[in-house]
Amino acid sequence: MSVVPAWEGATAGSAALAAQINQFLGTHSASYLYAGTLKESQTTNGSAHTSGSATLYIAQSFTTATGQTAIGYVSAPIDSSTATGATLGTTTLSLYANSGGAPTGSPLISTTLTTEYAYFGSSSGSSDNVSLIYPLPISSLTASTEYWLVLAPAGNGTNHYTWRQSNQTSGASTSTNGTSWTAQAYGLQYSVYDQTPTGLITSTYEDSGTRWTATTYVATTNQIHTFGEYTAGQTATGYTQGFRTYTYSSGLLTGVA
Repeated sequence: MSVVPAWEGATAGSAALAAQINQFLGTHSASYLYAGTLKESQTTNGSAHTSGSATLYIAQSFTTATGQTAIGYVSAPIDSSTATGATLGTTTLSLYANSGGAPTGSPLISTTLTTEYAYFGSSSGSSDNVSLIYPLPISSLTASTEYWLVLAPAGNGTNHYTWRQSNQTSGASTSTNGTSWTAQAYGLQYSVYDQTPTGLITSTYEDSGTRWTATTYVATTNQIHTFGEYTAGQTATGYTQGFRTYTYSSGLLTGVA
């Protein structure tokens, strides 16, 4: 019998479980995503951000390009108000189909988003206008068709995720239940890339998103600038998350923080 193990992060203070051992004994399904080609974007900064709460879904629409049937990853300025998952649980960024100008059905693909990644990735919470990479590899989409990026609810009035608005006067929608949507008089910032295998490796997406990585590079030298990684845990709060920034001097690595 062939068993394909799933990634599973250990919980601090607990003994190792069988799944954590077996996950290294089989082949994991993985998508390797390169820089690719930018297909759709809205990156002009607006004057505010939209905050998620325990009951608010936030969504942004976009239309696939002519001939585009795949997405590799998206980048978006999603931030967090806190640096610890103990006070703000994970959320998801998902791709949805469109019906009647709103998200519909079940997610076509999702990526888990942690507060640690959003907070440290956005310059340690000092800016809510820094775009981070989120792998969402999916094929068999329909070209020239409207889809939605949806950030699921998490947190409360004190601790929450935010998504920076663009200068557009439409494109965003919100919902308290994930089914009934209200169009907003603003848009959200985003960039959508395809799966063209060009450029440097930007992300990996393994075992349906139970593990993913995201990498940025120094533009002038192609050396790694930041590296983020997520591995699902035994519980929603038992995940492992890392985010590191690399610094150089005269082309040599001088620090990892």
